[in-house]
Amino acid sequence: MPSDFRKASDVLNALFAGFDTEGMRQSNAFLRGWSETVGSKIAAHSRVVDVDRGVLVVEVDHPGWNQQIQYKKKQIISSLSRSFPEFEISTIAVRVKSECKTPYERQKGSVGEGLDRVKQDPENDIDVPVNESLNPELKDLFARLKESIKKGKPD
Repeated sequence: MPSDFRKASDVLNALFAGFDTEGMRQSNAFLRGWSETVGSKIAAHSRVVDVDRGVLVVEVDHPGWNQQIQYKKKQIISSLSRSFPEFEISTIAVRVKSECKTPYERQKGSVGEGLDRVKQDPENDIDVPVNESLNPELKDLFARLKESIKKGKPD
């Protein structure tokens, strides 16, 4: 074999020589322990992100899974603390993964204006604003209510 070629095992050994293999084994065992502790359903919707100064940081994909983890919090901490005392887990912080495809857009107009509400006028096949179709007494009542809200609570 020419001297400029190396065995793949030699290259991989050199590559991973600096890694803490015991720490990696411990981390893998911890992640398997998470799945065993919380069960397959919760584990499928959550992942351990970090353990920092006794705080287990978990990320979930929906607020409902946060509630499930909070419900089982004491049991989870107890189980993981027995299995992995070196992490000294004392609490759990859960964050909900947020992926918003379309950013929130604030409505234009002043606060209290509300949404433009329309209804279909079948005779003319047009949209008619709802507030214009209100009877005059009700329209007046809403106008006074709006002014009252703008003024705020009396002193």
